[in-house]
Amino acid sequence: MKHLILVIAILAGANQSQAQPTADCLELKKVKISDHVLHQQGWTQATVTFKVKDCEIIEDHQQTTVQFESPRGLDVTLDDIAFRRPDNPAQGASSNQVKEMTVTLKLAASPWLPAGETTLRGMLTYRTVSGGAVVAKTIGLSIPLKIAPPERDHPVREGFRNALVVVAEIVGGIVFLPVWLIYCPISRQCG
Repeated sequence: MKHLILVIAILAGANQSQAQPTADCLELKKVKISDHVLHQQGWTQATVTFKVKDCEIIEDHQQTTVQFESPRGLDVTLDDIAFRRPDNPAQGASSNQVKEMTVTLKLAASPWLPAGETTLRGMLTYRTVSGGAVVAKTIGLSIPLKIAPPERDHPVREGFRNALVVVAEIVGGIVFLPVWLIYCPISRQCG
């Protein structure tokens, strides 16, 4: 009886390993973070590009999914998934064969997201053709991310804002000084 259970467990494990596709179809080519940093209380765009290696993936926007384990204070939203075909397919290659896949993400940081370096971890699920059948494959993603303190205003904008405050105080003084001069003698409460 023990041997029968062992044989069933081995067969189930072998069957499961055959059902689990390998994740060698996509290779991370590059990760591009707009402005190379994400500021607290700000947002940026991340573009993750994968090269398709010696396999055929299915261009399916509905079945290609990305899930992330976001640290507290970081909001990750999928903006787009794009598939790129070769400009000039090689002899015998299909013009429909996907050459690259690009995943575009919007990253938004709250004020309490700690500044410093962090890693955004997630899973990408896509579909590929394997042995004539369409199968789902999943690979892990690891995106390095630098979090910086909130972005300060540009000095010219900050100076312009300060000048507007001074002008508003002067205009306010010009408008309300005559009212004050008239009101005080009448009410005798200006002490």
